[in-house]
Amino acid sequence: MNRIAITLLAWAVLWGSANAQPVIEGFVEANQAARLEQNDALGDGDFGERSYPRSEFRAQLTARDAGDRGSFFLRIDVISDATKHSRSSIDLREAYLKLPAAPWLDLKVGRQVATWGTGDLIFANDLFAKDWEAFFTGLDDAYLKPPQDLLRVSVYRGGLTAEAAISPYFTPDNLPDGTRLSVYNPFLQQPVGYDLAPAIEQRAKTFRNGELFGRIFGSQGSMEWALYGYKGFWPTPQGAAMSGTLFYPRMWSGGASVRMPVGAFLVNAEGAAYISQDDADGHDPLIANSQLRGFVGAEKNLGREWTVGVQYYGELMMDYDEYRAGLMPGGPEFDELRSTLTTRINKFLLEQNLQLTAFAYWGVSDQDWHVRPAASYKISDEIKVTVGGSLLGGDQPYTMFGQFQDNSNIFARVRYSF
Repeated sequence: MNRIAITLLAWAVLWGSANAQPVIEGFVEANQAARLEQNDALGDGDFGERSYPRSEFRAQLTARDAGDRGSFFLRIDVISDATKHSRSSIDLREAYLKLPAAPWLDLKVGRQVATWGTGDLIFANDLFAKDWEAFFTGLDDAYLKPPQDLLRVSVYRGGLTAEAAISPYFTPDNLPDGTRLSVYNPFLQQPVGYDLAPAIEQRAKTFRNGELFGRIFGSQGSMEWALYGYKGFWPTPQGAAMSGTLFYPRMWSGGASVRMPVGAFLVNAEGAAYISQDDADGHDPLIANSQLRGFVGAEKNLGREWTVGVQYYGELMMDYDEYRAGLMPGGPEFDELRSTLTTRINKFLLEQNLQLTAFAYWGVSDQDWHVRPAASYKISDEIKVTVGGSLLGGDQPYTMFGQFQDNSNIFARVRYSF
């Protein structure tokens, strides 16, 4: 735990003792995922010790309270993880105070999970950190967003809300490291396990390497709109050094989104420009070029508890001629416009106690794919069982989903909530 989290935990205890009893709730959960095929990069046998990308018990405790001076929120996970040699750990997922500084001004400080934007498991303006390892290994979708230490300032004026989030240091995406899932090593040009995974140079946790997020949002009739800005770093290591390490180049971003009903559909659109500060003209072949990213989506309730949603997502590389000129022999080559389609189908049964869902990505340009079927059943108000799969594949070992093609897995979760 860092010092900010420990301080907030102490404040919360004192806050709770001076106010009404806080609300305490939580759950205990068993998670098990099993790979569907042998993964040579991880040294799997038929039933090798790495055939289980996730095998854990997790207990979560949440406490919250509110008073005239503000509110506090705590969320702590205690994890026993057999995949990583029965290691036990404590994950302080959230620990923040929310303070009403004025009728038009709120402050929210501490460790918190932040998200914004309109996409369904796709992102353009949401540059808060993601946990892709959790996403591909059977944890609940809520764990796609890891916590960050932030100061969030919200200002309310004339029907508009302006929000700034300041992080004292850079929090990158949590990527598979070759332990639970094999990963692509661009220097060896093949999927590898932990021992051969590419080294990633981490940014020092200093204010110089902090992040600034901003948005302004409001509504006009039935339309919701927002403007976004970001200054910090690429969330995944988009730079490579000749020494054989990867790193996080600097970038800034600006964009917008809208969401509104159109006839029987709920539609959304979002776009953003990613400006690569360390390679502004695209001449450095070892740093990602600037990009335009965006998506459009539509969702429709079909009745009888059926819901269907579709999205188109695109990435347009800027300075593409310079990118082509700098390609390394034998290295990966991406299209100027990379397109992805997604579909979600959702169905409730048995008085909404049974939920069936399927979410699928198809990388039209990269020819890769990811399918996420799942079924959740509430045995009672306290007990829920979820089974599903994380199925991945592709034609090339360096694409987003193709690199994980030997990591497809099925999973099961049993959760008791209290």
